[in-house]
Amino acid sequence: MAKNDKQWSSATPGLLIILLDQSGSMLSAYEGTTRTAFASLAVNKVIDNIIQKNFDGDAPKNRCFISVIGYNHNVKELCSGWLKELDENPLRYETLKKKTPDGAGGICEVEVKQPVWVEPITQDGATNMLGALQLAKDLAGKWITDNPDGPAPVIINISDGVPFYDGKDPRDCMKETVLLAKEIMSMSNSDGNVLIFNAQIDKSSGTVVCPSDRSKVSQEEAQFLFDITSEIPESYKAAAAKNELSTENGSRGCIFGADGVQLIQLIDFGSSKGQGDKGLV
Repeated sequence: MAKNDKQWSSATPGLLIILLDQSGSMLSAYEGTTRTAFASLAVNKVIDNIIQKNFDGDAPKNRCFISVIGYNHNVKELCSGWLKELDENPLRYETLKKKTPDGAGGICEVEVKQPVWVEPITQDGATNMLGALQLAKDLAGKWITDNPDGPAPVIINISDGVPFYDGKDPRDCMKETVLLAKEIMSMSNSDGNVLIFNAQIDKSSGTVVCPSDRSKVSQEEAQFLFDITSEIPESYKAAAAKNELSTENGSRGCIFGADGVQLIQLIDFGSSKGQGDKGLV
């Protein structure tokens, strides 16, 4: 049985797809900012982290192709490219303050330049998660055809709720989306099945990290996201531990009520197994 244990390399690059909810509810307040600003900053930080981890000399090696898909009433790729392309083409840079040791036992703030590939939304919209997953399925399917012996694609979905599109009852939207997600998770290459991980930007269910049992989340929205999340493969458990995500047998790769650190940990976890800690070529 395939184990999802192949690492990204220049010869066997990986595919990381990030789905970003850009519906109107993402304009709500969250963690001292808005949900959309919070999620966008996390995605930008993780893309930058991946680029820096794969830097070699003057440029990053193309060990991964990243696609970020935004969804509201429309579905579109917000950015996509090999690491070198992304490194050379951010939309802009913003200045952030970062806490760092001062060398004398204290902490000081320094200014850092953060590349921006994804911008927060400013307008209301629906939640066409189904359309985003369909685009992700198409991208993953083509990738698998072109890379039958490479690492299996990873999809990470960041949302604050349930799908809602075409004026349908949200329960019907959830049923259709679950069916499509299960189709995606059944796709595979020689490395293993396509993986879907989820982060819920909503505190209504409290904070739950990598549950193994659906009953550990009580809200219908959280249970829906549990249903469209892959079980964490054994080959990913070390990456989960490194990112301080506790797991057990049957744990799924999802976080509910994620704070800033946990959201970045989940996205980094979803990509870090593929990168490993050393030995990339």
